[in-house]
Amino acid sequence: MAQASASAETNASVGSGLIGMLNAFVDPKGTARLVPAPLFWLWPLLTLAIIYGVFGYLMLPYTMQLIDARMSQQFAQQNVPPERAEAAQRVAHMFAQFTFVLTPVSVIVFLVVMAWLVSLMGSIVGLRAKFRNVFSLMAACSLITALQTIAVYIVLRVKGDEIQSQEQLTPPFGLDIFLQDVHGPLLAVLNFFSIFEIWYLVVLVLGLAYLSKSSVGKAFAALTPAWLLPLLFRMIGMMFAGGGASS
Repeated sequence: MAQASASAETNASVGSGLIGMLNAFVDPKGTARLVPAPLFWLWPLLTLAIIYGVFGYLMLPYTMQLIDARMSQQFAQQNVPPERAEAAQRVAHMFAQFTFVLTPVSVIVFLVVMAWLVSLMGSIVGLRAKFRNVFSLMAACSLITALQTIAVYIVLRVKGDEIQSQEQLTPPFGLDIFLQDVHGPLLAVLNFFSIFEIWYLVVLVLGLAYLSKSSVGKAFAALTPAWLLPLLFRMIGMMFAGGGASS
């Protein structure tokens, strides 16, 4: 009897995860209501791992093109012999392939760290929510930003341009779509707040407010690390990328 009850609870939890995963796109309250289910986080995490794994693989040729373009420019400036240049490119390609394999794991680790920081920030601003529930909610809502990964690949595939700069790997889905000749940190800010990122933040803020039974203001304050740190990383990345022109 106890085993049957436990099995029924597990099936209900998995079902809640599936429903909540779909709710995350349009129904913050519905998602937050299902978050406490024991295995709610399972399907969002599996889906995220599959999306980032598959599209990380599909993006490899574009990543290789960018690596080759950057290294060719550096080798030309430094007059590196062809043999050394070829060996260095092989090593860089191997590293890129190794990084791709770790992408799903790194996404999950990043989610865990962000959920912990949000929980910590929540306790500072007076928002009460268990780490597990915050993690589950963020995992479900992260499916929205995963859509951007799919959209990026589609844009690059349709355009078919040879990748020569980092900016080409970040097609405009935000305010940067209306602005030309913007590079560096400013481009990072405009590109970061894409329609997908804004959609993600709105759903996440409303979901966290409902989950913790607190105000939207407290929920937004608690979620500051979830967007501020990735934005800073994006800005630093653009600064070191050099900001080649986008085509």
